[in-house]
Amino acid sequence: MTGLPERLEAVLDVDPDARALELDGRWCTWGDLAAGASALDERLRAVGAPEGARVGVVMRNRPGVVGAVLGSLAGRYCVVSLSPVQPADALAKDVGDLDLVAVVADAADWESESLVAAARSAGVLGLSVPAYEPGTVTVVTGCALDAGQVAARALPGVAVSMLTSGTTGPPKRVPIGYRNLAASFAGTAHYESGRPWQPRLRSGVAILVAPILHTSGLFRLLLNLLEGRSVAMLERFTVDGLVRLVTSYDARVLALTPTSLRMVLDAGVDPQVFAGVRAVVCGTAPLRPELARRFEDAYDVAVLVMYGATEFAGGIAGWTMKDWERHRDDKRGSVGRVHPGVDVRVRDPETGEPVPPGEVGRLDVRTPQSTDPDRWQETTDLARVDEDGFLWVVGRTDDVIIRGGFKVSAGAVAEVLKEHPSVRDAAVVGLPDQRLGEVPVAAVEMADAAFDPAELETWARARLTPYQVPVRFVPLDALPRTPSLKVSQERLKALLASGS
Repeated sequence: MTGLPERLEAVLDVDPDARALELDGRWCTWGDLAAGASALDERLRAVGAPEGARVGVVMRNRPGVVGAVLGSLAGRYCVVSLSPVQPADALAKDVGDLDLVAVVADAADWESESLVAAARSAGVLGLSVPAYEPGTVTVVTGCALDAGQVAARALPGVAVSMLTSGTTGPPKRVPIGYRNLAASFAGTAHYESGRPWQPRLRSGVAILVAPILHTSGLFRLLLNLLEGRSVAMLERFTVDGLVRLVTSYDARVLALTPTSLRMVLDAGVDPQVFAGVRAVVCGTAPLRPELARRFEDAYDVAVLVMYGATEFAGGIAGWTMKDWERHRDDKRGSVGRVHPGVDVRVRDPETGEPVPPGEVGRLDVRTPQSTDPDRWQETTDLARVDEDGFLWVVGRTDDVIIRGGFKVSAGAVAEVLKEHPSVRDAAVVGLPDQRLGEVPVAAVEMADAAFDPAELETWARARLTPYQVPVRFVPLDALPRTPSLKVSQERLKALLASGS
């Protein structure tokens, strides 16, 4: 019994009356999730949905939606993730454009007339799930597709058509196969005891604060449920919500983003809140070593950085507690070592030739988690691997601003600005310039001090070459972010270009 669908069905059947998923203090059971999975499968089979049928799911962190996701995976359908944070018209357009057989959404989402009209116009089966009752699945629009159309709208072997986070541009869709997901879960085995998998329920409660819309949140949800752990989740991250979950349950390991770490520190959360937490796994965006050390010092918790991407169906490198205990000082800033079975190489971006250990180049990855496990996949990350096998991600190749022929790394400039004691966070984008082609412009969130662009420029000039210094510094109360709390470069560029 090794396949993901079989494992899900087995876990859901261990103890139907046990608590499985909590939101806002309300629990649903493993039996509730199983009932939701079964109800979804029954509705899809009734319209002749084949293996791999595309099932659009509006991915809210709610038990009803989770039940629908589990039902889609247990039935070997393809979950097509739909963003709940996009405008209603954009969601309606997705429903019409993505060749779906069905669309599943929370009951509140179906209050949008545009969603109902889009489902009806596309002829797809529309299914409504209440937020806290996974077992209740209601038909909103009937399926008007003929048998041939239903059969053609399938991606056999694909578990999830996942949206990337859209940090540097519009979100893209990446097909993640059932085999890829299984390999990704296997890649995390070296963090665990290594015992063979068997269906059982574990004690304790895992905490989920990441959106299941993106890989990090969905992967962590599925990993914990497959291991038989109950999960308490937030619909969206807040410091107060995190504190409630951490003080209510006995989670020893948390998964947070760099932005979440900073929000906890800025809120001055009492260290006693994290007294039972041993480690925080941190990924989705670059983590400054100084921020990790501040959090560790404040809360006596190990910060274990991980590295992955949607294209790899999760993480491919990360820190273990053993490595952290041995190397937290001399390897700080690294994203850890690659997982067993994963290969990486670093090549010169210009020549394509491999570079020696310790030198920076473009990172390539070969992993069983990708759609083509035998092919080297070129990333947009600049990285180096040291003699001990630790991976360091130092920038991106797609954040380069060409200023009058000079290359400026937007990420590197932002990191310099973040080092200023009055800056809470910063981001840099390139804006068009008639003379130079493109110039760097910086947006900053200030901590407590007043905004002083002259001081920031002086700081930058002391640490950067002249062509790297931003031509303008713009204060923002909050940088625009994706649902996974990464800075949205696309939205920031539009904001700064408009002069708002």
